[in-house]
Amino acid sequence: MSDEAALLRELVRDGVIGGALAAHVALLADAGVPLVVAGSSSGLATRVAGAFAAASPVPGAAESGREIEIKSGHYFEWLADPTGIGCMDPLAGSAPRSPRSSRLRIAGLLSGLDPVTARTALRALSRGFPALIEARATGLAELLDALRADPHRVPEDDLRRLGLVLCLDATNLTAAHLMRSAETGDRRPPALLAVWDATRAVWDDFAWAAVPELAERCGVSQPAYEVRHAERLQILEAGEIQ
Repeated sequence: MSDEAALLRELVRDGVIGGALAAHVALLADAGVPLVVAGSSSGLATRVAGAFAAASPVPGAAESGREIEIKSGHYFEWLADPTGIGCMDPLAGSAPRSPRSSRLRIAGLLSGLDPVTARTALRALSRGFPALIEARATGLAELLDALRADPHRVPEDDLRRLGLVLCLDATNLTAAHLMRSAETGDRRPPALLAVWDATRAVWDDFAWAAVPELAERCGVSQPAYEVRHAERLQILEAGEIQ
């Protein structure tokens, strides 16, 4: 993270998100864990998603086409074996890309995309694609209930692949959740990483309890993860550029 962190530092400075949580989220985004930003304000959700996109650029982002923007009527030409996730578009699979050098950008998951495109895009996460997703919802329960229901009917296993879900109100982050993927056989409910206490105007931090799991998601040991988190936090809170 170099000067790409400027937008993320602004979010921390403006009190939209706490520095410690932002450092965790950035590390997980670096590792390709999908990130959902759900909020009542589409403007703030876009600002948060954009900040994490800049702070965790796609590998080889200088080359064209590394970010795949999903809009209604998308053809999914970048998917390998599209029929394996039920995508029958005649153009799907015509130009497959590797998830190691691509990232999905999905805006308006519940409000801007047609349900078929939205459902297929979420199913594509099973292929290992990183994703930055924006959705209009006030909390995790509302988001999941809307995706489960008609007309989206997203399968439960696909919901468990959503990775990190950041929930926002009109001004700041209200809660952060880590989804547990079905591939690991982990059927526990999502882990609550942080929640906003409006009475005290502070975030209650629970991420410390999930550090072993966060380190595993990043593919490093817990001590190595803690070192990286401390370095990232210093950049975000001290305003240093490395």
